[in-house]
Amino acid sequence: MDIALQNLKRRPFPQNSSFDKENKALGELIQELNIRELPPEVVVVMNVEIDRLNTLPDNHTRLFVAIKAVKRKLLKYALEDLELVPKNYYRNMWLAIGMSGMGVPMGVLFSVMLDDFSYISIGLSTGLAIGIGIGTYLDKKAVEENRQLELKIH
Repeated sequence: MDIALQNLKRRPFPQNSSFDKENKALGELIQELNIRELPPEVVVVMNVEIDRLNTLPDNHTRLFVAIKAVKRKLLKYALEDLELVPKNYYRNMWLAIGMSGMGVPMGVLFSVMLDDFSYISIGLSTGLAIGIGIGTYLDKKAVEENRQLELKIH
């Protein structure tokens, strides 16, 4: 017998408000996770988080923060326990790593060697390209292994 994730409580948020957008993103994440075959112990832990959010009243002062926190926790469980990633997860992560970890040192090296600090931008753009390349490769690998969720998380 498979157990599924609970649904979110319907809330009367104004349409296109930040509350509504976050709540819809969390609902889409829950739907996407329900499609997958999840281990029962992970479902139980996720359901505790969803239930905690559902018990908050609609006028709670920290409701927006709670919605974001539950979304973050569910994503963390999906990433760490299930190795499921949202679309472009690796590309976005490696873009930053490429620029900061590879691009800045290369740019500083070019600048020192050529005695002109305008060459820092060459290192940044090279690191950006390398990072996007690595991230895109890892995203394609995740699709092939059926580990990619059909949603983008912002």
